[in-house]
Amino acid sequence: MFFLTPRYLKHAKLLHKGVTRFINYKRDVLPAAKLDEIRTLRSSLEDAMRSRDRARIDALSTEINTVCEKALPGTQHSDIADNVEVFFVAIVIALGIRSYIAQPFKIPTGSMQPTLYGLVANHTKEDVTPNVFAQVKDWVAGRSYFNVVANHSGYLKPWPDALTEHSFMGFFTHCRLHYADGHTQWIWSPMRQLATDAEFNLGMAGYLKVPVSADGAEITPDAQAERRISGSGSIYITKGQLLARGTLDTGDHVLVNKFAYHFRSPVRGEVFVFTTKNISAIGVPAEQGSQHYIKRLAGVPGDELSVESPLLKINGKLAEEPGFKRVMTGTETEPKNGYRGYAPAARVWGGYDHVQLRDDQYFALGDNSYNSSDSRKWGVVPERNLVGPALFCYFPLGRNWGLIR
Repeated sequence: MFFLTPRYLKHAKLLHKGVTRFINYKRDVLPAAKLDEIRTLRSSLEDAMRSRDRARIDALSTEINTVCEKALPGTQHSDIADNVEVFFVAIVIALGIRSYIAQPFKIPTGSMQPTLYGLVANHTKEDVTPNVFAQVKDWVAGRSYFNVVANHSGYLKPWPDALTEHSFMGFFTHCRLHYADGHTQWIWSPMRQLATDAEFNLGMAGYLKVPVSADGAEITPDAQAERRISGSGSIYITKGQLLARGTLDTGDHVLVNKFAYHFRSPVRGEVFVFTTKNISAIGVPAEQGSQHYIKRLAGVPGDELSVESPLLKINGKLAEEPGFKRVMTGTETEPKNGYRGYAPAARVWGGYDHVQLRDDQYFALGDNSYNSSDSRKWGVVPERNLVGPALFCYFPLGRNWGLIR
């Protein structure tokens, strides 16, 4: 019986099992002579186990371990290799968490303000850049300062090729100003905040007389105030000429719980994320693929909703959830803490002021109702599009940092 077997024989059996696995796993990379040597030692171990020769077993254990350790000279222990392995394991774990548990998102527009802020630029006539210590403090709070001047003299390329937007793997969005002679100047601001937003931009459109047209709704449906660079022609830039000036407040960065909706139903009133796939009326260009939107969940299957500006009624009663109550505290003419009530669908070029939701339909509304492209405009969100509730705003520190409500 196993529990009556001497300890040295138990160890010998474990060693035999281990060396057998070593041979099976490494036979393709072991030199033939070394493979034969290990097999011979294994046979000797089997003979010693049968004869219960403890001294021979002890000697073979040491020899087998030494031979196996030196069998693959190219695979000695390496601290660098261990660190690289740990790094890639961490990446795999992080990707798994991002895909199935929690995913970070950056708020791109102001449709949920003031609950969640998108990127907001403000042009200033004077340079308001503070000292370096204040800049660092403000950066942690989400604010960057711009006082961009041309670092080269020459003609720009014809519009719109003179100004292009780029990013690295979806991050670090920036613009590049292209000169006709091949020189390029990088400006660390997205295109919209730099020049094409009709109200909140850093002033480049005015400084360079950028030809813009008010058809940006075709580019980003959730940003109706954006414009598009159009026209042709070129202008001459002088080194030191002012290109952009002002402040840029970063959009809130949030974590979304992708796990929750597998175990519970969506809850009316929570802030949630969904994809634009299967919602053709949103009008996302095909080349951009499906996008993620973040709104407040106003209606769940079976609800009847009615927008009676500035109020929202659900199933014949005034909406009772805290998020809706905050929005309804103000009006368009008398905002309260940034909230202006709910705008009629016509204000966002929509026609869904009154809806009855079916079993697999949800209704999404932005808290910044007068500047939100949501279900009032493009209709319901199918159940298969739901991603999860927004959990936590982790950057910037301050303003909306903390749990999302």
